[in-house]
Amino acid sequence: MTEAARHVVLRRDGEDVLDLYNEPGVLVSLSAPPPLPGDQPVTHPFASASFLRPEYEGELGELLRGAESLDGFLAAVRERGYEVVEPD
Repeated sequence: MTEAARHVVLRRDGEDVLDLYNEPGVLVSLSAPPPLPGDQPVTHPFASASFLRPEYEGELGELLRGAESLDGFLAAVRERGYEVVEPD
């Protein structure tokens, strides 16, 4: 049996801004239109995530693309003042 993907929610000023699972997948944007038919969605090697607030999407996307691991990403977002919550 495989281990369940780690689930993380990032919060800023009490609001959820990113919902992420630690598994390769698609990054869902609020500020960009969905891919056109035949185009591939934006993917990530260790994260499947939905951005929930467009004003934080640029910063979080940059940090996510620059991270080598989930733990590295979480350390970077904590340094920037985001709250990291791991729901049960």
